Parts: sequence; C-alpha cells; structure tokens
Amino acid sequence: MKRMLRSKTCKVQGFTLVELTVAMFVLMVGILGGMMMVIIGVSRDNSNRVDTTATNVAQSVLEQISGAPTNSNPLLVMTDCVQTDPTTSTLKINTAPGGATLSSNGDVNFSADSPATLNGKQYQINFTVCGNNGLQTTYDVRWHIDLVGAGGWGKLVTVSALQPFVNNQTGIGQIRPVTLRTIVSM
Repeated sequence: MKRMLRSKTCKVQGFTLVELTVAMFVLMVGILGGMMMVIIGVSRDNSNRVDTTATNVAQSVLEQISGAPTNSNPLLVMTDCVQTDPTTSTLKINTAPGGATLSSNGDVNFSADSPATLNGKQYQINFTVCGNNGLQTTYDVRWHIDLVGAGGWGKLVTVSALQPFVNNQTGIGQIRPVTLRTIVSM
C-alpha cells in the first residue's frame, strides 16, 4: 500500500507536444521581433548619418550665400573634398535672386527641374563629401533666393541638400531632403 501511494505522489509528467509547439512559436515571435528592432535601428542610424551630413552641406552653402553682400550678386566658388582648388573648382554659387523651383510648402522641389537653372544661371551643385576608406558621397544641393522688404533690403535664402541615390527611395529607410532657410539683410 505504501508503495502504491508513493508512486501516485511522485508521478512526474513532461510537456506535451502541443505545449512545446506553442512555446517554440512564442519564442520565435520574440526573436523575430528583436531582429526587426535591430534592422530598423541600423536603418535609422544610416538615415541619421546621411541626414546630418546633408544638413552640414546645406549649411555650408547657406553660409557662403549669407556671407555675400546683399546689395550685390557675386558668383561664389566652393570647394569640396574632390575639388580642393578654388581656381579650378566647378562648384559655383550664384547669389542672384531666383533659383530652384519651390514646392507649395516652400521646400525645393527636386523633381521639378534638374539641374536647377534660371535664365542660364546655375542654382545647383553636386557637393562631394569624403569619408573613411575612400568612401565618397555626393549630395545634390539646390537653392532659391527671393528679395524681401521694400526695395529689396534683404534676401530670403532657401537651401536644400539631397543624396541623389535616395531621391526615389521609399519604405523604412526613406531619407528626405534637408531644407534650411535664413534671411540675409544689409
């Protein structure tokens, strides 16, 4: 009798096949969710890097235009990591009013015109940024200049930079153009 009582209380049962399948499914969903978070994080890291560099490029062009006198429209020359000599650089910045087509929200419309020209004047450059191990990234930079105030006492400068290979990209890693604006006055 004691032996029979002891076997009933010590009876150990394992997992059933259904319980094991459900546990594996829950574990798989958790691992796949974690992997998706890593993939999205890496994608966002790249888009943030491109976005920051585009902002720096647009800021450089904006500062060049802002540094020019507002009562004149000089043609400025920039250098990048490829064209380092100002005397031979083809990166010309036109500071005359006009420029790239703007969309309804005031941003440069990259699909409207390529390259951005007005009356034969160039309002677009391809600015190259050099990175590690010889990696080069070229940004399409376009700008628009409007006169503001009575008598044109100042200029509203809008500069946008876009990495050309992401122009038509959609999905998780979409990278939009960076647009900067400032008013320059006398």
